[in-house]
Amino acid sequence: MLILTRSPGQTLTIGDDIVIEVLAVHGRQVRLGITAPEGITILRQELTERRARAEVSTEQSRKHAS
Repeated sequence: MLILTRSPGQTLTIGDDIVIEVLAVHGRQVRLGITAPEGITILRQELTERRARAEVSTEQSRKHAS
């Protein structure tokens, strides 16, 4: 894991085409802006987990229906 300290207005780059900018810091909350190519999906972790649970549930439903 890479740990960085950034201030509002500062950025970091992932690869050649993903840029993350610190927009604001309010107490324990950080606002980030992410610029990425159109084909890149960006999801918060809880949405990724929800999507994975839904896929497992759908797969289990299909197995029970067979």
